[in-house]
Amino acid sequence: MTTTTTPTPIPFPVGFLDGPAPNLTRTKIDFEKDGLPPFKNNWAVVLDGVLSQDECKTLLNVVESTTDGEWERAMVNVGGGFQMLYEDTRKCGRIIHDNEELAAKLWARLESAVPEIHVLHDWERVTGLGPWKRNETWKMTRLNERMRFLKYVGGEYFKAHCDGNYQTPDGKERSYFTLHLYLNDAEGQMEGGATIFHDWTMTQELRIEPKAGRVLLFQHRDLLHSGGDVLSGVKYTVRTDIMYTKVSEA
Repeated sequence: MTTTTTPTPIPFPVGFLDGPAPNLTRTKIDFEKDGLPPFKNNWAVVLDGVLSQDECKTLLNVVESTTDGEWERAMVNVGGGFQMLYEDTRKCGRIIHDNEELAAKLWARLESAVPEIHVLHDWERVTGLGPWKRNETWKMTRLNERMRFLKYVGGEYFKAHCDGNYQTPDGKERSYFTLHLYLNDAEGQMEGGATIFHDWTMTQELRIEPKAGRVLLFQHRDLLHSGGDVLSGVKYTVRTDIMYTKVSEA
């Protein structure tokens, strides 16, 4: 099965997401200090205040109204550009929306908070062994315009997994980091639904709670994580990737 995208452009209000983040703060995740020492050299940050609560509501309402509230069932990548429905692994609704302008505006709000990931060099934990051995440098180009809106209702989840790289068809760009944007709060709107980092034995964990306007950024490689069960209420998020191109090689 292949994915589908929204068939027509989504009309966001004029000036939507123009200007800086309303109240941006950054928290670097210290995996060793926070109980996951196997990941002590891995990279993740939490950025709060990237969007306001009103902006989150507008974003969600426009997407839902344009698609008549029809959420397809989210599938699991199985390679070769194909996906399959495996609800024992992933169970939630999804709307896929391609929007370069929206991706660019979101990145503009947070890029100054993460200067260390603009250029990747000599960072084997992120790029993998091959690029590290070849002494490659990879430069950030954009957020992937494929915005995946996700809707988890009571009893839905995404079991533990690691994210894989996405490579453009021409082979010139590759993703190395995941971006999650939370569109509503855990408190008062849902029970459960945290993004949970796990150690490899699944005995220790670190939980990031949903909060409207919060962005969680983390490396694809070697970070086992899950979308915790939503016990009640509804959880809304947007997921995309940070894309890079190779600029040099020894």
